[in-house]
Amino acid sequence: MTDASNLTAPIDRTIEVDASPARVWAALADPDGLASWFPDRVEGLAPEEGATGWLVWDNHGRYAIAIEWMEAGRRLVWRWARKPETPLEGGYNTTVEWTLTPRDGGGTIVRLVESGFRTENDRQDNVGGWEHELGELVEHLAAG
Repeated sequence: MTDASNLTAPIDRTIEVDASPARVWAALADPDGLASWFPDRVEGLAPEEGATGWLVWDNHGRYAIAIEWMEAGRRLVWRWARKPETPLEGGYNTTVEWTLTPRDGGGTIVRLVESGFRTENDRQDNVGGWEHELGELVEHLAAG
C-alpha cells in the first residue's frame, strides 16, 4: 500500500467546449465514444460502475481500466494502470475524475483531475499526455 503523504500533486485541468454535456458524456463514458479520441481501441469495458476492461494503444500497449463511479452526464471516475499489461489490483495505478458542468449560454465546462502519482516524473509524463489528449477531445467534439 502506498502512503498518501508520499504522493505528488494531482493533475487538474479545466477546459470549455462548445458541446452539450450529453455529447461530452458520450465521448467519455461510451466505449466507442472514448475510442474515437483517446485510445486506439477500448476492449471489454461496459459503461457502468464496476466495469473493467482495457484501453489499447497500438504503439503503447493495453492498459487495465475500471470504472469506479458514474453519475450520468455529470461525473465519471476511473482507475487505470500506469504500465501496460499489468493488473489494477496490486499494481501501480492512478485515478482519473471527470466532472461536467453546463456552461451558461451553452457548452460544457470539463474538469479532469488525475491523482495517485508516486513520482513527479510520472505526473509530468501525464501532464503532457493530457494536454495532447484534451486537444483531441476538443477536436472530436468540434467535428460533431
